[in-house]
Amino acid sequence: MPAARTEAVAETERDEDRETDRVLVEVLVGIPWLQQLAGRQELLRQTGVRLVGITAESSTPVTHLSAIVSVARRGDKLESLVLALQAMDADDIGTLWFALAVRVLTGPSGSVAPEFMLSLIRELQSESTGFGREATHRYLAERRKDGRPVDAGNLPQLLDKLYDARVPTTGSGAPTGQLRRFLTLLAQEPMGPGLTGLLAPVCDRVDGPDPADDTERQVIIQIRVEEEGAPSDLPYTRRHYSLRGYYYERVGDQRPVFLGTEALPEQFTGDELERRGRGFLTAWQEPADAARGLTKRVEFLLPHSLLAHPAEAWPGGPAGVPLSLTCQVVVRSLTRYKDSMIHDAWLRRWKALDRGCTPGDALDRIGWMGPEVRGEDAHGDNSGAKPWSCPDSRYPSLRLTDPADVADWLRAHADLSCLGLAVPYDHDDGLMRDAVRAALLEDGIPVMVWRRDDGEPGPLLDVLRGCQPPRLLAELPHSVHEARKLGRKDPDALHNQITLLWDDPTCVFSGQDQPMAGTREAGEGAA
Repeated sequence: MPAARTEAVAETERDEDRETDRVLVEVLVGIPWLQQLAGRQELLRQTGVRLVGITAESSTPVTHLSAIVSVARRGDKLESLVLALQAMDADDIGTLWFALAVRVLTGPSGSVAPEFMLSLIRELQSESTGFGREATHRYLAERRKDGRPVDAGNLPQLLDKLYDARVPTTGSGAPTGQLRRFLTLLAQEPMGPGLTGLLAPVCDRVDGPDPADDTERQVIIQIRVEEEGAPSDLPYTRRHYSLRGYYYERVGDQRPVFLGTEALPEQFTGDELERRGRGFLTAWQEPADAARGLTKRVEFLLPHSLLAHPAEAWPGGPAGVPLSLTCQVVVRSLTRYKDSMIHDAWLRRWKALDRGCTPGDALDRIGWMGPEVRGEDAHGDNSGAKPWSCPDSRYPSLRLTDPADVADWLRAHADLSCLGLAVPYDHDDGLMRDAVRAALLEDGIPVMVWRRDDGEPGPLLDVLRGCQPPRLLAELPHSVHEARKLGRKDPDALHNQITLLWDDPTCVFSGQDQPMAGTREAGEGAA
């Protein structure tokens, strides 16, 4: 080969190497802790890479990382670099992108050319945070609907799965076709011109409606309020709490996908609960931004001492608009959520919620429970007490004289899934506290509803029927939300005195009690 041609080939290879290094460096620069010299030095130590001819202390992060990448690539140490990153921060999105880029460079050829994948990674890195989330969820929903789910929680993980060529190369399940389908969905999101030009030649034509368009997407925000310290007889305003939020998205009736978590870094007393919560929700904007145009539900995971807390009145943002006007708000039993040993009965009752029921007036399938008479004071004086009136129901009401009564009543009605309380839930009322606790923890009741203003239960049902009557019990969160919106002009109206305990056992996560900074017992990860 002539010398001039040899030199041209060598220069081309050097250009390709420089471009490859540039992609890898751009990914590493986006990892926050690599901006610090100590972080880069620890990365070098764990990787076993020695730098010659560069003084780390006097170089910029980009210069230093460029040297690290260049030496690692020439010394076949890129995979060691990946392992070191994973050991130091496996969950950082930059670590995931870097691992994908190195696999493209060092592994077997995938479903598309490595050069295309590297260009794709580089362009995606320049897009805004959260880009591709909608396309990822739409694609994962399609695969679940087709019975071919993909185990991936974010964009780099999904691309890693779709790049893999270890399946047949023809047919509807071929990697190239699946990657093209995903890129077609991705191209429907607003993006920069570089990514638009890259995707246009490889995307399928979009003819007819998107198969995922008729699948409802829902954002679920769980606010976990943990009571800290030993059990206390103090009023809740003087007890200590910690707070953590979890953010999930659900497509159709599939299991929710965990997307992120945030926590308040310190404990606070109960009299600060609403103020701290308002500041927390204002600062944590990602779920609110992602929920635009979607159904959103905020679930308050509360200890039983706080189940009567009017969580729907919390302001959802800096404008101070109550959550009750912007989204569905329900409370949940944190006690039951945390104890997987008592979930079997809960799952059985949940499955019976609307089983075998044709859409109609679902409110007549609420079973009502309360003390034998209402008006008895804390000392047992019932001189001013009177019986409470039970709304029409297919179930006979339970008039409690002892907390143990609830076990026999629920055993006789195995299909009862929604329990109405004839009086407000009061943690300090021993009879109601113990009966509710038994219904939740021992008998698995997943749904409860009551009014907090100590009125008769019949008008509560009148309000729901007059706003958005639920045809199925599954529509109760929406019906209660509509009632709260209708009563927004009068904070004392019955519309704003409704508590809905909506405890969906399919929205429980196995890692929930792993230790996490900011709370005593909180965690993440789908079961």
